[in-house]
Amino acid sequence: MKDFSVLFISIVLIIIFAFGKCSKDVRIERIAGPYMCAEGPHWDEKKNLLYFVDVVGQKIFCYNPVTKKITHTYLKNGQVGVAVPVHGKNNEFLAGSGTDLVRVFWDSTADDKDPRIEIISKVDIGVEDTRFNDGKVDPKGRLWAGTMGEKNYVPISGKGSLYRFAYDGTPATMISPVDISNGLVWSHTNDSFYYIDSFAYNIVVYDYDDTTGDIYNKRTLFDLKKNNIKGIADGMTIDHAGNLWVANHDGGLVFQVDSKTGKMLRSIAMPVTDVTSVAFGGPNKDILYVTTAKDKLSETQLQEQPLAGSVFAVYGLGISGSPMLSCKIR
Repeated sequence: MKDFSVLFISIVLIIIFAFGKCSKDVRIERIAGPYMCAEGPHWDEKKNLLYFVDVVGQKIFCYNPVTKKITHTYLKNGQVGVAVPVHGKNNEFLAGSGTDLVRVFWDSTADDKDPRIEIISKVDIGVEDTRFNDGKVDPKGRLWAGTMGEKNYVPISGKGSLYRFAYDGTPATMISPVDISNGLVWSHTNDSFYYIDSFAYNIVVYDYDDTTGDIYNKRTLFDLKKNNIKGIADGMTIDHAGNLWVANHDGGLVFQVDSKTGKMLRSIAMPVTDVTSVAFGGPNKDILYVTTAKDKLSETQLQEQPLAGSVFAVYGLGISGSPMLSCKIR
């Protein structure tokens, strides 16, 4: 009965959001979950697969859009904030688990509760109660991943940092302190770096040196409060036109921002409030995959949002994304 109820609500929400608050061409479909905190969607264009994580469940998932099959692996090192495939390797991933940067060996065609894991490096040494959060690969194939303070699943401000990892896995601190290190993307011209520290309630942009990986000249691109957006900015991606798509945690939106002017272009209302991240995927990279969470919701909110924690596919946006990169690591 519970499964039927969730299915019925899912169908109703697709109808409502396809013909109501969003453009008539937009369709929202639940494809996986719910999980406690789905995060970090990454589209593998070579294999046509979607990877994402459940932070709280310490798992990496793989979704095959053709077969609809979902597989997972478990990381014993700690909560998983980011996972990306390793460039030129099959069945190898780089992941941030707890405060360990690890290489995970996993054949994503099947579940694996105890994969082989190698610790490459550690971050936040000497700092208690932190963990990896969001991360992404830069145009040169270097992994950037940040941390956040958290104790008993409650965020702690000012304890996190953003790191850039060299090809041997050595971390370099790029921004510190950080409250909740979240969305990060680079411009198509490889000269700008966009970044979200969630409790700052804004999106900032830095000048970026593609050769060295250095960032400088920070300025605010978009202020959530000035644009009357409830909640915080979470994960982020970039479309083919160079505009930003941002997950709105505790606000129930995905919104698009002009990366040059900072103007809000449009928003998509999601059927749950805690939207965590976004990524373009599909054969034409015109499907927006959206991850969500339920770990911070009350019992009342969970009853009102039975799809919270699900992964959604948004169709009909009329825009495509750029290829996501695998990580180069020795």
